[in-house]
Amino acid sequence: MLVPSFTLLAVGVGAAAYLVAAGRDAQQWAELAASTTGPAVQMVQAFQEERRLSVLHIAGEPTGGGSLIAARQRSDDALGEVKTKGQHAARMREDFATDIAGYDKLYALLPDLRAQIDSRQLPVLTAVATFGSIIDVIVSASVLAARAAPSSEVSIELFKGIAVLRASEALSRANAVATVADTMTGEQFIEFSGEVGEQRSEAAFATAILQDQQLGKLQAIVAGAAWGLLTRHYQETLLAGPAESGGRAGTRSTPSTVRAEVQAAAVEVGAELTVLWEDQTRRAQAIAVHDADRTARDSLLGGLAVLAAAVLGFLAVVLVANRLIGRMRQLRAQTLALSDEHLPEAMRRLEAGERLDIDAELHRLQFGTDEIGQVADAFNRAHGAAVTAAVAEAKLRAGVNTVFVNMAQRSQSLVQHQLELLDQAEQSEQDPARLDLLFRLDHLATRARRNAENLIILGGGQPGRRWRNPVPLTDIAQGSVAESSDYRRITVHRLPQIYVVGAVVADLIHVLAELMDNATAFSRRQTQVEVTGRIVGNGAVLEIIDQGSGMNDGELTARNALLGEPASFSLETLAENGRLGLFVIASLAARHQISVRLKESAYGGVHALVLIPSRYLTNEQDGAETARHAVTAGPVPAVAAAPSSFGEGRNGQ
Repeated sequence: MLVPSFTLLAVGVGAAAYLVAAGRDAQQWAELAASTTGPAVQMVQAFQEERRLSVLHIAGEPTGGGSLIAARQRSDDALGEVKTKGQHAARMREDFATDIAGYDKLYALLPDLRAQIDSRQLPVLTAVATFGSIIDVIVSASVLAARAAPSSEVSIELFKGIAVLRASEALSRANAVATVADTMTGEQFIEFSGEVGEQRSEAAFATAILQDQQLGKLQAIVAGAAWGLLTRHYQETLLAGPAESGGRAGTRSTPSTVRAEVQAAAVEVGAELTVLWEDQTRRAQAIAVHDADRTARDSLLGGLAVLAAAVLGFLAVVLVANRLIGRMRQLRAQTLALSDEHLPEAMRRLEAGERLDIDAELHRLQFGTDEIGQVADAFNRAHGAAVTAAVAEAKLRAGVNTVFVNMAQRSQSLVQHQLELLDQAEQSEQDPARLDLLFRLDHLATRARRNAENLIILGGGQPGRRWRNPVPLTDIAQGSVAESSDYRRITVHRLPQIYVVGAVVADLIHVLAELMDNATAFSRRQTQVEVTGRIVGNGAVLEIIDQGSGMNDGELTARNALLGEPASFSLETLAENGRLGLFVIASLAARHQISVRLKESAYGGVHALVLIPSRYLTNEQDGAETARHAVTAGPVPAVAAAPSSFGEGRNGQ
């Protein structure tokens, strides 16, 4: 979204810079033209005067040489100033450099030209033409200036002035040739006639193209006495013809006073035409300055307008982008809340057995109907599918758990009935051999009952055994030993004289029996499993220490993590890991907030610590039951049964 804004800004700044540069170039051109016009006028007038005096000197007129030196000095000064301006123009415009270099070669001819004039060896027409070539530099420069003008209007105004300058130069040439009218040859007469014709032609053309004040000035010059005197004198000269043509000599002979008047009139008219050319040039320069100022001003204003539009566009884009980003951040926050809070909470409630209303649990994201709204709607669908799948999985898990519990309760009922029959048989049997067999059968049935209770616990049910009154901690430990497979290897040391409330007795016996089975299964048959206990600040601790192969740090960490936060039991868990003893221990411990931790024993095996919270302990003896009798329905058998292992590893049965 920012790319178009920056592009517009770059284009606007570039266009404004280009226009401002164009205006600056126009101003520089106008300044250069204004500074060049004055020296150019002085150069034209100086060389025209030097040409007239040079022709008089060649013709042997005594009045020609007196002022020639001063005229040459004025010409040199004007030429130097023009050359300086030309060099400046060449630096500004490279295409002027070639033309200005050609002009310099022409200027280099002046010393030889003046030397020949001084010796009176140079023909009049050659002197007139050479000076004309030098003066034509100004005409050519004017053409170059018109060609390089910053606008067509300025160029047209400059070309209008060139006609006036050419008329002035044609008059000056005609006057230079007319100074030798008494001895004019045929060639000189032709040159004189051509210059007079060009003067009149350029004057007529200038009259047709000039406007306003410049046209009025030209008309005033043409209507003036000096112009009329020149016109009459030139007509008489043209009628008389050249000296060798046989014309009337009286017509050709011109008094010196008249000749002086004619030359003065020519100088006056030439100066007036030159000033008119200067005025027209400055008119064009004024237009150029005005256009340059207007272009620079308009360019600056246009650039500022484009810049303002670009800035406003940029701010609008930023506003829209921030709004879009804000909506996206809001969408992200709400989707994270759904995935990290609402969905896990729904899963937890499903695992806890609660019934969920899918429509009520769906926290729909509302973001309109645009693209972001469509993304939110897609996430709503995904969230709904996840909740629906979770509910379906919870129903499936509840069904499987129900099947587990029903099957386990049936098995438990049969085993309990079997234990009752065995108890009756043990009480009536007198034969020691048969009594030992009955004790062994009683022990196996007790273990089968614990296996059935495992299924009930994993299915979320409650075992059938209950104690109403407190039970001594020693009897609980002995009852756990009685349910262990290799009970002969388990030694219960003296335990604290403390009682455990009846509500947790069955589950505590189950936890200790599973840990004892684990200890005997993964230690050598000739080693003992030690059971000790003591009172601590926040309860009582039972410790089960084996001398088995032990576990590495990673295994201990993983087992303790499971015991601290029991994982959700499912068919997938059962398929991946058939050893379910630790799941049973973790579930029972979490139910009563009993802490079970494993660590390495001093013998290299495993040291299990079971912390019974203080709220489950009491010192009351009234109504106390005997856990061992209640568990085993008889004395602990004296014959070892076949051990029951947790399987490969210490994950439990």
